[in-house]
Amino acid sequence: MSSESLLGRFTYVERVVHCVVGGSFVALLVTGLAFSYPSLFWLTALAGGGPAARVLHPWIGTVFGVSMVCMLSLWIRDMFLDRDDWRWLGAVKDYATQNHDKVPPAGKYNAGQKVFFWVQGVLAVVFVATGLLLWMPERFESGLLSVARLLHFASTMGGGLLLIVHVYLGTIAYPGTARGMIDGKVTRRWAALHHPRWHQDQSL
Repeated sequence: MSSESLLGRFTYVERVVHCVVGGSFVALLVTGLAFSYPSLFWLTALAGGGPAARVLHPWIGTVFGVSMVCMLSLWIRDMFLDRDDWRWLGAVKDYATQNHDKVPPAGKYNAGQKVFFWVQGVLAVVFVATGLLLWMPERFESGLLSVARLLHFASTMGGGLLLIVHVYLGTIAYPGTARGMIDGKVTRRWAALHHPRWHQDQSL
């Protein structure tokens, strides 16, 4: 069997949900930065100007929140860490330096992806919860709103950094990874290198 033959990795629904989560978060990040830093306010032009961006921001946040719930429900069963995952985390330096021979074989998702999933989920809950408070500020006291603003900004920055790392790992660091989210398929060579246990299961 050719190593360049393809394996199905993600369904159409999974790819659409992933796209909506990513797209809505980028839109929130751009408009949020524009509101936070006057020098970046020009970014609101992408949403039709300042007033339009302020109206759209919480509604895009609603789309993000709903799509995150969908993402969590789709993948949560595969994201619990097992004994092999803890061994993988112990070799994360070898993974980062692409010393594959010293990295324990991963299943469909490696431990780093699983940790990313849980951290992203926690940040999303904080992001959406604080966003709801800030959407209706007249209903809450100023002290609570100040805390909400701080947590909202912190979760945004954390999510933004994770997004950069996520895109880098899926494109530059590990070529062939992003294809799984574009057409749902990966090559057998890629699967055997990065997710050997999953590749073996698909070959049975």
